[in-house]
Amino acid sequence: MLLEIDLTSNSAVRVRGERLVAFGLNERDLQDILFHSLDRLLPDDELLVIMQSRHWQEEPDILALDSNGKMYIFELKAWESDPQNLLQVLRYGQIFGAYKYDELARLYQRTTGDNRSFKDIHRAKFELENPLDEEKFNADQVFVVMTNGLDVKTREAIQYWRSRKLDVRPWVYRLYKTHDTKKKLMLELIPFRVQDNPYEDVSEGYYILNTNYGNDPEDDKNMLEKRKAAAFSDPWKYKIERLVKGDVVFLYRSGAGIVAMGEATGDLKKGPHKGDPTHRDDEYSMKLSHFKLIEPPLSAAKIKEITNTNHRFLGTMFGIDAEQGKRLYQHIERQVRGSSAS
Repeated sequence: MLLEIDLTSNSAVRVRGERLVAFGLNERDLQDILFHSLDRLLPDDELLVIMQSRHWQEEPDILALDSNGKMYIFELKAWESDPQNLLQVLRYGQIFGAYKYDELARLYQRTTGDNRSFKDIHRAKFELENPLDEEKFNADQVFVVMTNGLDVKTREAIQYWRSRKLDVRPWVYRLYKTHDTKKKLMLELIPFRVQDNPYEDVSEGYYILNTNYGNDPEDDKNMLEKRKAAAFSDPWKYKIERLVKGDVVFLYRSGAGIVAMGEATGDLKKGPHKGDPTHRDDEYSMKLSHFKLIEPPLSAAKIKEITNTNHRFLGTMFGIDAEQGKRLYQHIERQVRGSSAS
């Protein structure tokens, strides 16, 4: 819900949402916009994306697994005033819900080109003590359907199926007009999360970036040697675009802690990952000034103690609020000075 507040009368009026046609858009236009923002809309600390479709083929838009092996099937084709998208995602459930571990592993390898053990990838992603048993992969499914808040029929259909104990969840978006309706519109869409993240709206120039050590130690080494922040592949690489000059970036190595920090220069670079021309622009990076290596690394437990927040370190990059960031920065500065003096 969006409210327009009149400060002179202290009154609030609800702003009515619009349909896509009011802005000269169709469902495909909206899906293209959303796919360019997936890094902001999907929690990569809670989900491992197995497959992502961009070509309007007969397959789900996104398939993902959570730490327990539960499959999330996303249908982002937001057909307005038509519950067909709900029927479509249920049909995908019939097809992909039957996939066993080996089929999921092949699907992930075909999508990413990563030939490592899929169980090991999943374990490292969620920092599990032991790999998940194969029979727990895709033992249950969650269906996620995007729909306009005005589409009462679709939302009623979702409500019905939920009452029948089917785990289908609406991902509601709302569109609002601006003063310049020919060039801009307002889209209200809460990022989809398995669990709520109460800190996602309070980041203020301080970020913790995973060095990708769990997937490829060479990426970690390259970031430290080149003094840069980097992320790889869709949609995670787009997180680097958020950084602006002066933002503080803490480089976090899985299993160790914060190993370095620096300040974003604001100069975004795009290039092939590891120089591979077949993966053109698959790496987004930014040089870090005032770069400092941290030895020993600042552990996850210590970070939580300093910030007084139980942060989860599974995602590619996440922001922390200014007060937490300053405390973390100051602690590291004292540690680095102490190491230099000794």
